Amino acid sequence: MIRHALVIIGIFISVFPQAQVSVRIKEDFSSNKLGWYEDDKVKVTGGHYVLTTPANGWFAPFVIKADPLKDFVFQASFTQIDGEVDNGFGLVWGSDKESKLNSFLISTNGYVKIYSSDEFRLEAKDWNETTLVKPLTQTNKLRIEQTKGVMKFSLNGEEVATMKALPWFGKTVGFIAYTQMKLYVDDFVFAHQDKINLPPTLAKGLVKENLGDKINSRYDEVTPKIAVDGKMILFTRKSSPDNVGGEKDLSDIWMSTSTDGVNWKQAVNLQKPVNSAAVNNIVSISQDNNSILVAQSNDFQVFQRTKDGWRDAGLLGVYYETENEFFEACQSADGKAILFTAENKQNLYYRKQESEKDIYVVLKDQKGAWSTPINLGNTLNTPGDETSPFLAADGRTLYFATNGRPGYGGQDMFMSKRMGDGWTKWSDPVNLGPELNTFSFDAYYTVPASGEYAYMVSSTGGKGLTDIIRVKLSREIKPDPVVLVYGKVLNAKTNQPIEADIFFENLLTTKEAGEARSNPKTGEYRIALPFGATYGFRAVAKAFLSVNESMELNQSDKNYQEIEKNLYLAPIEIGQAVQLQNVFFIQGKAELKPSSFPELDRLVTLLKANATIEIEVHGHTDNRGDISANYDLSDKRAKAVIAYLISKGIDKNRLNGKGFGGTRPVVANDTDEHREMNRRVDFRIVKR
Repeated sequence: MIRHALVIIGIFISVFPQAQVSVRIKEDFSSNKLGWYEDDKVKVTGGHYVLTTPANGWFAPFVIKADPLKDFVFQASFTQIDGEVDNGFGLVWGSDKESKLNSFLISTNGYVKIYSSDEFRLEAKDWNETTLVKPLTQTNKLRIEQTKGVMKFSLNGEEVATMKALPWFGKTVGFIAYTQMKLYVDDFVFAHQDKINLPPTLAKGLVKENLGDKINSRYDEVTPKIAVDGKMILFTRKSSPDNVGGEKDLSDIWMSTSTDGVNWKQAVNLQKPVNSAAVNNIVSISQDNNSILVAQSNDFQVFQRTKDGWRDAGLLGVYYETENEFFEACQSADGKAILFTAENKQNLYYRKQESEKDIYVVLKDQKGAWSTPINLGNTLNTPGDETSPFLAADGRTLYFATNGRPGYGGQDMFMSKRMGDGWTKWSDPVNLGPELNTFSFDAYYTVPASGEYAYMVSSTGGKGLTDIIRVKLSREIKPDPVVLVYGKVLNAKTNQPIEADIFFENLLTTKEAGEARSNPKTGEYRIALPFGATYGFRAVAKAFLSVNESMELNQSDKNYQEIEKNLYLAPIEIGQAVQLQNVFFIQGKAELKPSSFPELDRLVTLLKANATIEIEVHGHTDNRGDISANYDLSDKRAKAVIAYLISKGIDKNRLNGKGFGGTRPVVANDTDEHREMNRRVDFRIVKR
């Protein structure tokens, strides 16, 4: 009766053409580049996926993200080499953690079976004898084809059953053998109606390079964070006996450094105060490599580098809620935004009983306070889980993982670009392709400023459970190019390194573009800046005069660049002269332009921080025009600066001013550019 019903259904649907499906996976098992599950009973070897199963059988699972209601095709070839012939092997799909599943099975003694754990699907329960099964050592091809809610099962090119689509209990698919045998699986194909959104072009031949045993161990290495210069990496190691709390310590933060980004030193545990016996998760490394951010329950903690190690700089004061046990976060290169994943009632598709993480952002304002979390919106967030966000140094390119979009594995890596200056408009995410996204655990993507390599975690072919690897990126999936500015902050008199804060701002918008802190031991700093702006930067250190300079990054040939820029700070001493770089007057007058106020405000800050300093402000012109008029104009301009300082609360008794006309040029008055350099205002310290 059941058999007859299946035939009738098959005749009924034959008049409906199959909807278009596209091939997602086509595997010949020549290698394990897709990360197929392997253990002592399952291996990719000799051009086959080989199952060597015991008497109670074995299952080789993998996860495919597919809408079970859409049209799809599964297909694979099976060759039983030896073993028992009176029990089944074949394809499994829609399996869950409780072993509910659907299967299409054959046995080499001549039987076929369609099975479902759905107790009401009586037509998917029993073995049926067939002459279509080929014997030992010969290949049998199984094909499952779902079209418009109806499934067709074929064996060696012949239809053996047709029925209404079977329900999926979970997302796991795989190959199974129910008894002792040696089984070859070949030529696996999966096609689906939903297309994967890929870049227009995508390079092939990506090579995954393991970072080696100086970083990877027999334990899990996860959540890597690469420094902007690619020469320092932090990560967490799970349950190592060398963790602060020993093997019971679920994760500690470890660090390794390199001089060339290729050869790494032996990783070291950061110890206390960074690590404790509790769970320790790294969020980010600052651009200058001198601060790290660590996740705490509902907040983030900062640790700053000292000459001897690290010090606890306290909590940021961010508050977030999440119901999920897993948490990932990253900080933007400029330090103004933290992106993280959370599951709470503010999620776009929140369901109490199901995992559904969204990506959020918190933003730092000009006073240093952090906003409430902002959901990044439905262009990025799906009804599934979004995980491991990473915002590249350009501040616009976001990499993240999700199981809520069509992909190759259970959770694929995607890339999206931030549109405009807000945080809720993003480009349509593109899948990073089948050479990065596999069936194995691939996650925690991180990229240095150069964009040349991505660093991530993989569970395939490593030193231990999960290892840190790197992959050279093709142009299509790189972030936008930036400039890495680096150097040292040094004492102008002794050339010794100084611990200083360096602030960068976009001179057109006057918005802060980032900040760095120099290494207290070496004076080294670094920062990544996007192209398309002129930046001013200011270095500030206690007992030193701040230095202000600018840098134009408006080049049209936008390729990644590195620019070395050492900053020399003069100690606050009597007689020390400092030029005010960005003080401007209306032509021919002693009236300050508003664009001068930020520079003068910085001088106000210096004077308030050093309450005993007295200064003399000097005005200068070039050598053109009447000598007497130049003296008068320069004197009035010096006094205009003094008047501004007094208006900001500086005691007039600490200030004096004088004009020198064109008598003290810093360069020859032989070009317009040089004459402009000679028209300036500076000040000299007369008392400390």
